Amino acid sequence: MRVLRQAVFLSLVSVAGWGTTLYTNGAISGAIGGAQINGGFEVTDSFVLSSNALVTGVSNFGLWVYTPDVPATVDWIISTAPDGGGTVEASGAGVGLTTAFFETVGNRDIYTSSFSTGGVTLSAGTYYLELLNATSVNSGAVFWDINGGSSSADTNGSPITSESFEIDGNVITPEPTSVVLSGIGLLALASVARLRRQFQR
Repeated sequence: MRVLRQAVFLSLVSVAGWGTTLYTNGAISGAIGGAQINGGFEVTDSFVLSSNALVTGVSNFGLWVYTPDVPATVDWIISTAPDGGGTVEASGAGVGLTTAFFETVGNRDIYTSSFSTGGVTLSAGTYYLELLNATSVNSGAVFWDINGGSSSADTNGSPITSESFEIDGNVITPEPTSVVLSGIGLLALASVARLRRQFQR
């Protein structure tokens, strides 16, 4: 029966196109500064999903490094409470970053960065993205661009102004055709079960 319920659930949901922005905390600022996410420092930002979703990546977040360094990897956690607390929904360690040069500010370069989370299924609600243990090509300091978006944020438990980022993936929605087909399938199963009971009498 459990297998049947799972099959029905899978037939009721379909994933729209890849690459939808599920949540944005705003564009890279490049004017406020950055919060350090290496050397024992971590930064957590909240995000809200208005619908059930399959999260596939984090993108458009700025990383500051000292010229001529380049961001390389990061550890990440998505959880139900700040600083990796509550329930950890997914995480990754030493994840490679896709980066593109954004601009130079003083003696630091800013890169637009992104990484894949794989497929993380989340219900509608509030979650927390934590970045930590970042590395760079020259083993220098790495800072997450502060932009003052609507997310709540903290670093090592202390409140700070929030950072630039987007959560990407697909909204999970019922597909009308699948709902009809699933209903027909369930009616057929019920009919078979009824006939079996009649023959067993």
